[in-house]
Amino acid sequence: MFVVYDFLLYARIMAKHIDGFSLSPMKIELNVSHFVTFHYFEYPHKFIFKGERHNFWELLYVDKGVVFAGTDRERYQLQQGQIIFHKPNEFHSVECNGIISPCLVVISFVCNSPSMNYFENKVLRITQRTKSLMSIIINEAKKNFQTNLSDPFYTKLELRDNRPFGSEQLIKNYFEAFLLELIIQNSQNEKDGTLLNTTQVEDRRFRFEMANSFMQHNLAENLSLSDICNHCSMSNSLAQQIFKHETGNSVMQWYARLRIEKAKQLIREGKGNMTTIAYQLGYSSIHHFSKQFSKVDGKSPTEYAKSITSLLNKDLGLL
Repeated sequence: MFVVYDFLLYARIMAKHIDGFSLSPMKIELNVSHFVTFHYFEYPHKFIFKGERHNFWELLYVDKGVVFAGTDRERYQLQQGQIIFHKPNEFHSVECNGIISPCLVVISFVCNSPSMNYFENKVLRITQRTKSLMSIIINEAKKNFQTNLSDPFYTKLELRDNRPFGSEQLIKNYFEAFLLELIIQNSQNEKDGTLLNTTQVEDRRFRFEMANSFMQHNLAENLSLSDICNHCSMSNSLAQQIFKHETGNSVMQWYARLRIEKAKQLIREGKGNMTTIAYQLGYSSIHHFSKQFSKVDGKSPTEYAKSITSLLNKDLGLL
């Protein structure tokens, strides 16, 4: 028995050392063992999901618009940039406000780590850093799974045969980093008693928001690069640098994307036919509008409208 004890003690000591170097153990705060679903929805403005409960976690993030999220206890109104977590076996529902067509991210997963308790009964706001992580996670999921992530009714994620090396581990690592960043940032805000204010925002971000707002309010004006830069007192080169950093697009690519996103919103809300929407957004012809729409979205306006109608009909049990 003495020999066995000495051997076990020696093994424990040696497990912390290699070639004379001490090993530093790394504490694991969160471990996501499985993913169940990844979704990115562009919902019709009257869409209602009556609710469900299941034995795993689910997060709902509002990328654009406004939605109501219901639970066993409360009904929350979530604005753009806000996120809510539903714990295992918690009833949850989603309802659009009937006016704005929202874009939502829903991810469901299994995580039994005690640190997940932080997310219970909270509505949190994500930062630019965590939003970037969310974007990476969704993009990696698209590479990894052949399942249509815009279909809210699938029950199984199907892996791609030609998925990139390490893609599954990347999703897990990025997602765990996303959760940790949320806890760290929001815990600090709670400690300070405040959220980040404009004095803490970098000048680059401030300039981007100014230009982006100008674009949003002039979607039908066919703005030029000079129009945007003059309004925000920026040189063309500085504007291109800022937009590339913030969006990954050039200034005019981003403006084109905003116009098409507005067109998609009008289509989802049923506000006019394609010709009406095209001219409402300042396009010179339906042909030009259709060409720009396909370039940005990968499908024609008519194909997009059919996909939205199919989604709504499926939810209503018409398909």
